[in-house]
Amino acid sequence: MKARVFGAGSIGNHITNALRNVDYEIEVVDIDKAALSRMKNEIYPSRYKEWDESINLLESPSEDIVDLEVIGTPPDTHTKILSEGLSKNRARKWLVEKPFTYPDSEHISFLKKNLKGLEDRIFVGYNHSVTPAFINFLKEIKYSKNITRIYCNWLENWEGIFKAHPWLDGPEDSYLGFSKRGGGSLMEHSHGLHLLLLVFKHLGLKIDKTNCCLNMDIKNNYDKYVNIAFALESKSRNIIATYTTDVLTKDINKKIVVEADDKIFSVEFGSKNGSCDIFKNSSYKENIEKFYYKNRPDDFKYEIALINDSLNGGKNENISNLSYTWGLEVCDLCSKILNNK
Repeated sequence: MKARVFGAGSIGNHITNALRNVDYEIEVVDIDKAALSRMKNEIYPSRYKEWDESINLLESPSEDIVDLEVIGTPPDTHTKILSEGLSKNRARKWLVEKPFTYPDSEHISFLKKNLKGLEDRIFVGYNHSVTPAFINFLKEIKYSKNITRIYCNWLENWEGIFKAHPWLDGPEDSYLGFSKRGGGSLMEHSHGLHLLLLVFKHLGLKIDKTNCCLNMDIKNNYDKYVNIAFALESKSRNIIATYTTDVLTKDINKKIVVEADDKIFSVEFGSKNGSCDIFKNSSYKENIEKFYYKNRPDDFKYEIALINDSLNGGKNENISNLSYTWGLEVCDLCSKILNNK
């Protein structure tokens, strides 16, 4: 199997390593020579012990047709690279890092129309949605009765991001510091929003309207804090549903919760300093906890395993969580919220 990875930054290194672990031949493409050098001499060996000499580093893509193209560049460049790949039929399938694109409603509507029918070829990198802890969570909540509350928090300051990107001095040095480019808390931390939308669909719930509170940075370039209250359609009006995210919280809290009359289900992501995800099923009678231990590279192996299986003819239903259509739904919701701020 062959793959082409666009972007030699943090995500490009993670995905390249995950693909090498399943024996893909890989070329990494980046227009920035310094980024390619940094990948080879700093990022990859510091994370994975040594550089892998089989990885081919290029400033422009080869003419090879590959099995998988991965787009790990800034969000406002994603669809240009994807469109070029589709027009030249450069790959069998594509994986686009989150967020799928930038928050512009006309652009998103165009993509919804023009990518229709490619659901089994284009995926988005919302890897938390295919972790064992979250898949178990979806199974457990399916038969919940009298749900009263659903909420998700994705609260994490910039520190972790800038530790992974030490060549950046701050958010303004990249797309991260500009909501309109796909940065800011709502889009950069859109993993949590994606999980919440999946839960709504899983439980047969539909959004009627939203009420939002945003806190922008001093230059009004990016959202530092966002809270969304969801009003669900009539039959589910009594359910309180909220989403909160920021780039401020030092006591990291990445969690999704479903509360019913008799039970509370939750998943805490990256608990115990990132060493595990924790599923909890709590009731008056008992408290059940399942610990899913992991390291940072493990965060990428599940999405790659599903896509690799798909390339080999597999039809695992969990891959639907990675459909590009979810990427567009998340971006569409973010666009409505950000452009009405």
